[in-house]
Amino acid sequence: MQSILKHAEFADIHVEEGEVTTFSYRFGTAVYEEMMVGNRLLSAGWNGAGYTQNVLEDMPSRLRVGEYRNNTAFRLEAEGSTLDFDWNYKGFSQTDSGKGVHGTVTLESTLLPLTVRVHTMLDGTGVMERYLEIENTGKTPVGLGGISILSGGVEENTTDWDPFFDPHHADKLYSLGAMESSEWGCEGLFRWTDLPSAGLTVTGKWESERFRHPAFFLKNNLYGTLFFGQLAHTGGYAFHFHKDTEPNKRGCNCRLSWDLALSGPKPMTVLAAGECFTTPAVHVGMLIGDLDNAVNEMNRHLRRSVFTLPDARGVKGWVEAGMGPERTMDITACKHFIDTAAAVGAETFIVDAGWYAPKGMATTEWGKRQGDWHVSTDLYPNGIGEIRDYAHKKGLLFGMWMEPEAIGPLSVIAREHPEWLTTAFASHGSKKQIDLTNEKAAAWMEGEIVRVIEENRLDLFRLDHNSPCEYWFSRTEQHGKVASGLLRHYEAVYAMYERLHRRFPDVIFENCASGGARTDVGMVKSFTHTWVSDWNQAPRSVAITNGMTMCLPPELVDRLVSGMYCHTRGSLDLQVRHTLFGRPSTNSYNCVGSQMNPAQIAFVKHSFDLYKSFVRPMAGKDLIFHHTPEVNGTQPHGVCILERAAEDGSRSMIGMFNLCMAGERTETIYPRGIDAGRTYRVSFDNSGSTATVSGFTLINEGLRVRLDGALQSELILLEQL
Repeated sequence: MQSILKHAEFADIHVEEGEVTTFSYRFGTAVYEEMMVGNRLLSAGWNGAGYTQNVLEDMPSRLRVGEYRNNTAFRLEAEGSTLDFDWNYKGFSQTDSGKGVHGTVTLESTLLPLTVRVHTMLDGTGVMERYLEIENTGKTPVGLGGISILSGGVEENTTDWDPFFDPHHADKLYSLGAMESSEWGCEGLFRWTDLPSAGLTVTGKWESERFRHPAFFLKNNLYGTLFFGQLAHTGGYAFHFHKDTEPNKRGCNCRLSWDLALSGPKPMTVLAAGECFTTPAVHVGMLIGDLDNAVNEMNRHLRRSVFTLPDARGVKGWVEAGMGPERTMDITACKHFIDTAAAVGAETFIVDAGWYAPKGMATTEWGKRQGDWHVSTDLYPNGIGEIRDYAHKKGLLFGMWMEPEAIGPLSVIAREHPEWLTTAFASHGSKKQIDLTNEKAAAWMEGEIVRVIEENRLDLFRLDHNSPCEYWFSRTEQHGKVASGLLRHYEAVYAMYERLHRRFPDVIFENCASGGARTDVGMVKSFTHTWVSDWNQAPRSVAITNGMTMCLPPELVDRLVSGMYCHTRGSLDLQVRHTLFGRPSTNSYNCVGSQMNPAQIAFVKHSFDLYKSFVRPMAGKDLIFHHTPEVNGTQPHGVCILERAAEDGSRSMIGMFNLCMAGERTETIYPRGIDAGRTYRVSFDNSGSTATVSGFTLINEGLRVRLDGALQSELILLEQL
């Protein structure tokens, strides 16, 4: 269980105005301060134990803000000018957000007719939300270039480093944790990297591919401070972490700074006269503790302030079954699939891509015919209602897939409206993506989603998005200037799904994008859960579950067993059990016309029943622990140990997964989600054996678990007696 300090409830903004105005943002046990010095808003540093930087009023411990040019608390470029050094302070306001406090610093540029309002929201957790509101107060359009939502100095240490490190060994001072790959099928492969002098940059969706979740962890290995953050944005980003350990005449100083920036072609957007633009938010926290303290504190914040939709139809974490275009999609196949889904305990049935294609062409032409969103009479001569009614008869909700932002080249709509396609900024080419900066195209797309939901009486809507990120960055004309259309596109996307969710409150909305291309919290906040990868083959499937549950609360992380090639490697128990640490989804277990294997089906149903009875009651308020956080590489090896526990310490589920290149392995696992003062019934799922053990013994002596070989697993349940 976590220390009471890790769950501190506190939100306060203390402002001291004067020749130098200071802003002290206090949340949980973290304190972040900024100072308005002359015409610059500067970062003044952090404290992880709850102290304001001037707790000793005459001897404040703030950063030496005036000595560094790169210490501005945010960065903004417009019309080719750097605006960081030329702001007039116009005042501060504070309101009650209903969940905490909301502070706004208002600045006016002396170079351009721009006003920036720096918004900081504190909800009582150890994470703050920061975003900028930029207003064009002039009479002509203004193009916005570089935007860094949070930047400047983080920590500064002088000669007191010398007893521990010299300039030649300073690379061990900080470690940066992030997902090591931005490629498809490599989501969630977490790795710590030593932060070298000069620094590192984590990028995604512009400088690199689109499958790296925009999150980071940054730990001070000497003093134990841990910074962590996420960007609520589906487009390009670049997180720069700079460590200055240059030798000087006093020895080796160390100064850490960061720059959490949007990336992409410039201008990123153009503001008309009088227009306001609100940037995506960054969610940043600090504590003194370990990675799982940070993960669970971020989850606490996201659940409280971001993922606030009510549970879909009163259930948190439906067990879904979905049938994709790699399968025959006719009536016989659908009914076989529904029968299997019902047998293993699934609760929904989804017809995925291809339901609009001619018979025999779903596998090969599902992408070419997107845009003509009408049920194929070749596949379903009696209409999709026959399948929906059969699913309902078996006790399953019914859903369908769409990729509404795509128009395939064989579709009627592509021939009728080629002007609705985006033109890529880099290649000047057009492809399948709809330009949502075009109001007519956006209205048509939203209308098609509404029609598909209503016409087919959907209980569930699955969204997909398979467009390469080259086409995300469209070339648009905004107020007479050529600009990137991405920010405008996602303004439209986010607003659209907020409207749709309000219109269809009983529909389950599931997010997907070639797997894990759009898992950021800005996108996912309007959805019940999100697909995090299209790669589900062991052992990487386990690594993806491990890493993506560091980024998102586990009840939002969709993990698949069976289908999409995850059936080709590993034991059935390993394939099924790692999904229980997210939100399990299932496919089929035998081909059409063959008999079900009773033992196979019974084990899957047993596992899903455990999820429903043991995990789901605590989902949304549970803690997750990554005993072996660094599980990465194309073929991860070693062992992965995950734990999912009730916040009150009453129950915990532990999974041990032996990965590739592994023989017999014995591990001692020390449970983290239980209470030393209680007694637990410990159940081993492989053998079915149970024991009664004190929490004190479990925490101090651990559980010895043995696995025979590679791609096998054990599941252990601990329940308070």
